[in-house]
Amino acid sequence: MARLSSANAPDLTTINLTRLLARLQQTLISPDSVTEARLRTSFEREKVGTNIEYARTLLVRLEQDALSIKVQSKKHEVQADLVSKRETIQRLAERLEELNELGDFGSGEEDSSEGEDLLGEDTPSEETDSRADNLDPTSSTSPFPLQSKSPPLIPQPEPQPHPQTRAPPSTVQSEPEPHSALRARNKKDAQARAELLTPASTSTGISTATTEAMLTHNRTEQENLTGSLLAMASALKESSRAFAMSLEEEKSVLDSAVSGLDKNELGLEAAQRRMGYLRTMTEGKGWWGRMMMYAWIAGLMVLAILLVFVMPKLRF
Repeated sequence: MARLSSANAPDLTTINLTRLLARLQQTLISPDSVTEARLRTSFEREKVGTNIEYARTLLVRLEQDALSIKVQSKKHEVQADLVSKRETIQRLAERLEELNELGDFGSGEEDSSEGEDLLGEDTPSEETDSRADNLDPTSSTSPFPLQSKSPPLIPQPEPQPHPQTRAPPSTVQSEPEPHSALRARNKKDAQARAELLTPASTSTGISTATTEAMLTHNRTEQENLTGSLLAMASALKESSRAFAMSLEEEKSVLDSAVSGLDKNELGLEAAQRRMGYLRTMTEGKGWWGRMMMYAWIAGLMVLAILLVFVMPKLRF
């Protein structure tokens, strides 16, 4: 049971990581209107960031488990899957950073627009003054008709108060212009944010992020291969140096062995010469010498038989 549980643990981790990445892709890459509205809050973005960090933890755990796989084909397959998942996590993290930047930009624009609205609104005193001007437009020009009544023979200055009476309404009508300008600017900011949040921008951002991730991965692989080649070259150089030093140290031993072999060869040649000399000494007299030797041997045998069997029977 313990072996089964230990064997199924990486599978459960892989399943959890796959499901978590699918949910994160659905949340960040292709969100619906409700999810997009929730992502505008910092709390929801922090939750998504926590999920991404947990996905990275699971990925590191799976990479450590993949190092213990002994079958090379399965090991390469698992490592390729983990590399693709790491790229997915990188894209999700970049998308979350873009959303955080957009959220910070939107919050800053809202704060500035609120401050401008507050500055653009009329104070109570200005509103009361404008209302008083609207209700009694001839109050500011009332002294002029009174003065015109004293000299009744001069009616020409009467048309002069009309620009003064029309001036306050013009000021009152020109005051709401900042509100319309601010609303138009807020609409433009909202349109810009909507364009940034459209799928086209997300797709281009994802494509660039994918390209950058692939370039980074290829660059790291190239650096690793270059480092491994340099390490192998340095190791080969060190091994050749060690072999040369060992040969230098064993040169004296080889010289002594060669001298010993030469001495043995000389001894063998001397022994060969001695054996040849003995052969010539034994075979130098020919056939007659060999027959004489056989005769001596036969005579000695007869003498030995006589001494053993005949001599004890003789009595003197």
